Amino acid sequence: MINILVTGLKWLLGILAASVLALAIVMAIIGRENTWAVLFGAPPLERIDFAALEPRDKPNSFLLCPDGLCEKRAFDRESPRYEIPAAQLAPIVRRIVEATEGVRPDDRERPAIPQPSESAGLAAEPAMQWDYIATTRHLKFPDLVTLRIIETGEGSSTLAIYGRAVYGRKDFGVNQNRIAAWIEAIEIAVANAD
Repeated sequence: MINILVTGLKWLLGILAASVLALAIVMAIIGRENTWAVLFGAPPLERIDFAALEPRDKPNSFLLCPDGLCEKRAFDRESPRYEIPAAQLAPIVRRIVEATEGVRPDDRERPAIPQPSESAGLAAEPAMQWDYIATTRHLKFPDLVTLRIIETGEGSSTLAIYGRAVYGRKDFGVNQNRIAAWIEAIEIAVANAD
């Protein structure tokens, strides 16, 4: 009986070792980031309308939104307001986001977005919205990030950022930490822009 268990355990460990080796070879050939797309499918192509954003059933996202824009979903943190126009805020934000290690613009073709709703005096310009793919540091799991700059009037502006993991149920705070770091850097850059 013990011989059968030992043989079965050796067989199981052999399969596990072969699987790990096969995965390592695939990762070495096509790269860690591409491996996840091959195994689990490419990240979805979605156009985010912040006003129509529905709640997710998984705790693997973070939503920074100004009060009055994200009408259907509770946001995780309210967006700060900046005392500069959106046209001045946009290049600051994009420079900070695009300088982050593992973040690149997501230039894949997306379906057309309906005109964003205007509520609470927030005029959302579709031309001021960008999508990014941010990969985790070691395993290169992809997260999708959508960023919108919003003119609030009287020379001020705000932004909405929605970061979400593509795979898995949890993101262990990765999106929250990334967005919090961006907000801190943006606040410093805006303060120094005067």
